[in-house]
Amino acid sequence: MERIRLDADAVEKPGALAGALRRFAAADRVVLVGTQMVAKGHHFSGVALAAVVDADTGLGMPDFRAEERTFQLLTQLAGRSGRDAPGRVLVQTFQPDSRAIELAARHDVTRFLDGELERRRALRYPPFTHLVRIVVAGPEPDAPLQALLELKDGLAGDLLGPAPLLRLRGRYRAQLVAKTQHPRRLAAQASRLLTAGAPAMRRAGLTAVVDVDPQSL
Repeated sequence: MERIRLDADAVEKPGALAGALRRFAAADRVVLVGTQMVAKGHHFSGVALAAVVDADTGLGMPDFRAEERTFQLLTQLAGRSGRDAPGRVLVQTFQPDSRAIELAARHDVTRFLDGELERRRALRYPPFTHLVRIVVAGPEPDAPLQALLELKDGLAGDLLGPAPLLRLRGRYRAQLVAKTQHPRRLAAQASRLLTAGAPAMRRAGLTAVVDVDPQSL
């Protein structure tokens, strides 16, 4: 049986993605193996089985959207199987009782949405408030965190952090997240404070980014 790989590395060359999808659509017996790209909007007739490995990996991400994204991914992938004939969906997970996985297995969109909105309302997350994310990066491990601690003293509101992030392209990072009903005002305040501290930050090799309503944390 032919196996076709579908991920960012495998389809890096121009035309590789379209070619892989054409081969999969035309084949009689074939397995398409890949990342989340497999689940995104493709419709192929005759797909009888869809499977997710380590379905709960995303639940460990430190992001309030983690359950939403896991639920969305599972329901999207399940939709690839059995569109025009009986189909099956297999989900490998260490957390079968997780709300996102349990409700995705039932395809219970309404119950998941109701519970997710209730949780976000109680914790003051979007869509019930706005987030402003400030990320500082630099060559030394402690400097970004210290810069955000000093910045935090000048900001008002419900502030989360600062907390360290994983290194990116060899630079140490930390972030501060604010919940607010006035995101532009808070972002402008943070920008003024960062501008005032810009000379010292440049000497330390630090850079800062202020992001209103970020799509990931």
